[in-house]
Amino acid sequence: MATTAQWFAKSGGNLIASLWVPRSMGAILMKPDYVPDIDTQMTYADIAVHEHAPGGGYVTGGKPITNRSVVYNAGSNEWDLFGDDLIWGPNAYLSTRYGVVYEMDGAKNLWEILDFGQQWDVNNGFFTIDFTAAALAVAAGPPV
Repeated sequence: MATTAQWFAKSGGNLIASLWVPRSMGAILMKPDYVPDIDTQMTYADIAVHEHAPGGGYVTGGKPITNRSVVYNAGSNEWDLFGDDLIWGPNAYLSTRYGVVYEMDGAKNLWEILDFGQQWDVNNGFFTIDFTAAALAVAAGPPV
């Protein structure tokens, strides 16, 4: 007999959501040549060599995500994880295509790859990661 399984809507997502606020979370920007690999890159140590170089308004280790909160959306069976926007600038000089959300303390586990859709080259300006629509969403899926 085959068995299927599914998280209860508030269970699986709640496990992740319950860690979002108490952990020290941050985001880093990656060099333009960074290639995400969700199977092998698990901690900051796995990607540190690909982090954007310091200078031009960027500091190694990125920026902490402040004012984190969690909202459960029963209509979509989804946990939405929020935080304040991250802004580099004014006068930032950087090039990036990807960002990474990670735990800034302990093992520095990676949580999420942010794909900005294209390479962004900022010359004496601002670069913003907008978390107002949710930094991360965790949804219940169909039985598997």
